[in-house]
Amino acid sequence: MPPDRRVQRIFRVRTGCLTCRRRKKKCDETHPICAGCRRNDLSCQWPPDVLGKRDSLEDEAQVPAIEECRPNIFDATEGLDGMSMPRSPSSQRAPSVSSSAGHSVTTGDQPEDTMLHEEIHNQRRLSTATGGSPTSDALVTSVPVGNAFPRSLSMLPGYDAESYQLLSHYLATTADCMANGSTPVNPFLVQIVPLAFSSDLLLQLVITQSAAHRAFRSRDESDTIAHSHYTKALQHFRRGVTDFIDGKESNPLMLLVGALLMCFTETAKGDMNGTIFDHLSAANSLLVKLLAQSDSAVPRDLKDFVIEYYTYTATVSMISIDARFSGQLFLNLDLEQRSRELLRTQYVGNLCGCWLELLLLIPCIFDLGRQWIMGDTQAAVPTADDIAMFASIQAQVIRWSPYPNVGAEVRLAGLIFQEAILIYLYTSLGGFQYTRDGMYKGMVENAVTEAMSYLDELSPSARINSGLCWPIALVGSCLLNPDQQDCLRGRLNAMIEKFGLGNMHRTLLLLEAMWRSPISEAGPWNICRAMQENQIWISFA
Repeated sequence: MPPDRRVQRIFRVRTGCLTCRRRKKKCDETHPICAGCRRNDLSCQWPPDVLGKRDSLEDEAQVPAIEECRPNIFDATEGLDGMSMPRSPSSQRAPSVSSSAGHSVTTGDQPEDTMLHEEIHNQRRLSTATGGSPTSDALVTSVPVGNAFPRSLSMLPGYDAESYQLLSHYLATTADCMANGSTPVNPFLVQIVPLAFSSDLLLQLVITQSAAHRAFRSRDESDTIAHSHYTKALQHFRRGVTDFIDGKESNPLMLLVGALLMCFTETAKGDMNGTIFDHLSAANSLLVKLLAQSDSAVPRDLKDFVIEYYTYTATVSMISIDARFSGQLFLNLDLEQRSRELLRTQYVGNLCGCWLELLLLIPCIFDLGRQWIMGDTQAAVPTADDIAMFASIQAQVIRWSPYPNVGAEVRLAGLIFQEAILIYLYTSLGGFQYTRDGMYKGMVENAVTEAMSYLDELSPSARINSGLCWPIALVGSCLLNPDQQDCLRGRLNAMIEKFGLGNMHRTLLLLEAMWRSPISEAGPWNICRAMQENQIWISFA
């Protein structure tokens, strides 16, 4: 018969300090600070009665209520003492040494909770030295518990610290530089960021855009981080397009926004290879598919912003197309109609400001000029149809006026666009070349003078300048006076310094090349030729 094994009742010592009793630890009753409290750097508290005597249960009630109720990271971690936490293979093989406290701390078996409280002690001393509180959030997230949990929980798993910095740069700088400030709400934050947090593709593209912008601002075109993120973005985007073609993804919204973000990434980095036009072509097809869906599938504000985003980028990019060889129009009739629906509400956007109506005239002018340039036998004067179309467009441009409720800077920017559109129209029928001293030359010079006067009224550091590369390029292509060229050169340099957008710098490079060319090669319809000759393929978006 086995021996009688009776469970012996464990009597807890009731004469120890209150701190050890709350921690349910054995106290050696050393006064005034017991060994356990000294080892763990805790406040050693004793009952108020005669030290050394056995206290009663009522003694514990005499501990100040504030001590019992105050949240304490040290007390909160005590419950982990008896837990057996899993360790990684590396922690089982080798010890880790903490040199900050001057003690060797291993991950093997240690008496009580030495590892945990050693780290708490170090953090507490650091917090005290910097004026902080030992119960701060930084302390809570930095306490290691074996190797079961990471030192800090991540909102974006899979992204490194550099990505966090780039996301911060986007939120603080890039988004503001992309929007022109026409409205108090920045859609690059309100619309794009929530989408980015729901899509790995868009998040990568946002980070890539920020990296490209940061690299150009620091004038480091060999930035390896920016190049790395750009490569990842292209891979993500191509994978998304493949999934969409294969039918694995039926919603084109994310891909469409991704294509537009890729366009503005090229704007930020100052691409000169014409890559933006590939992204724009992809966005065209995706936008058509998106608009074919029910209006309830996408929030109205988001859909309006996407339409504005695409319309703005497509229209101002058409100046870069050589009308002699291409009749490509990025804005078809259906997309144009969708944009005109915004006009009924007097839409003001952070890309098109209050001049969306003017932007929608750019394809009409491009088509008029293309027919004239591509004619097999150019007549000495335009045809009756050409003149009728010219007059109709001119009347619409002159009749346009900024909305009365917009700010002064938005109004000035709209007037600058108006004069640039007139310059584009006046030179569409070859007037800049064949009427050297005629009516067309006077009309062009008058529009240039008006545009330059409006630019003088507008500070180059105003946010609205982020969307003025297109009118500045058109006005600049007609400048023959060196003093006016110096004025525009100084403005662009100031804008580059303020916003750090690559397309501003590329616009200046292109104008410098045109100013070195003969007078006969001036004018907006020679911008694409200057691009070809100097291998500067850019968009002015």
